[in-house]
Amino acid sequence: MPVIQVSAPGTGDAQRDAARLTALCRAVADELGLPGSGVVAALTAVSATVTGQGPVAAWPTAVVHGSARPAPATEAALEAAGRVLAAQWGVAPDEVWVEWSAGRLPGRP
Repeated sequence: MPVIQVSAPGTGDAQRDAARLTALCRAVADELGLPGSGVVAALTAVSATVTGQGPVAAWPTAVVHGSARPAPATEAALEAAGRVLAAQWGVAPDEVWVEWSAGRLPGRP
């Protein structure tokens, strides 16, 4: 079961934030051939984003934590996640960062 960790500004409205995450889960699940309940997402609300020059608008970022899968599947899932993040947070697609982490505990396949 992939788990998506999203760092992005929250809306302050739990239902709206949940709807955003639900859209993200469904898009990733569709690309991986999973049921909608087969992907979990959690939002870490960002309160400030800066560079060395000062404040900037936050870029939605996401890490999909999941088992290793064929490259075409992970690429399709990441592209879908990026499209949804951009649409749901109202930013250009190049202002989204998404990656797949297939990390595991030592001694586990």
